[in-house]
Amino acid sequence: MSFKKILCFGSLNPDLIYFVDEIPKKGDDIRSSDSLIRAGGTAINCAEKIVLWNKSVHVRGNSIGKDPLGEYLVNHLKSKNINHHDLIIDKGTTPTCSIFVDKTGERTIVSSGYQKSSWNNFDDIGSYDSLMLDRYSIEFVKEDLIEIQKNKNLFVSQAGYEHKIDYKLDFLTVSKDEITVNEANDLVDSKTVRYILLTSSNLPARLISLEGAIEIVPPDFKTINANGAGDTTAAYIAAFGVEDLIPNIKKACAAGAIVAGTNDEPTIEKIEEIAQLVEVNPR
Repeated sequence: MSFKKILCFGSLNPDLIYFVDEIPKKGDDIRSSDSLIRAGGTAINCAEKIVLWNKSVHVRGNSIGKDPLGEYLVNHLKSKNINHHDLIIDKGTTPTCSIFVDKTGERTIVSSGYQKSSWNNFDDIGSYDSLMLDRYSIEFVKEDLIEIQKNKNLFVSQAGYEHKIDYKLDFLTVSKDEITVNEANDLVDSKTVRYILLTSSNLPARLISLEGAIEIVPPDFKTINANGAGDTTAAYIAAFGVEDLIPNIKKACAAGAIVAGTNDEPTIEKIEEIAQLVEVNPR
């Protein structure tokens, strides 16, 4: 299975990234060893990777402002050939996300601005065959998700877990820090979520379904920067689905490992190479 038209729905914002030795204590000042700004948010992170894999991808989500940060995002989307014609651009302020990456590569995120944003709807969702949601958008579009369930030909996946999931998902990619194994098992046992991939920056991943559980062991890369790795894993599933379940899970985990542990782009060729090193073990 490989999807032809994919909608990445979720957060759209510039990422302000700071590389620090450790997260400061309350009231402390701290200097970063390096910093950068990039276009981010789960919708953009995933769409960038899907375009890299030569797929047609669109982004929708929170509104962005007519301010310099909003212009920065629009220019970035244009440069990457990511379809963004449905975005809401208004007089509000563009949300931002500050990300602190410590010396282990783990990140702490401070996001702001979404509560004051307007949000896209799911008009024309029938023209897509894959929809990827992010955890931040759920509270703003939950009522719309009920209508989406009527589209039986739509593969629906989600990156991250924050709000109660009482709508059907084909696939959930989530950090082990965001959900307990019991919660994950309950979602699968109730047939709310078909597959759940529990990921970690330094532990094997686990795939849970009604068929049982398997452990996925990615290559032993040293984590450089975990930011965006989970989104990349989720993006691969949104782009290629689960018909070839084990091969695609291996490739999805390989894609995330490339982002977290190397400075390489997760191209199809690189993913194919690294996927050969991914081990799958029944639990």
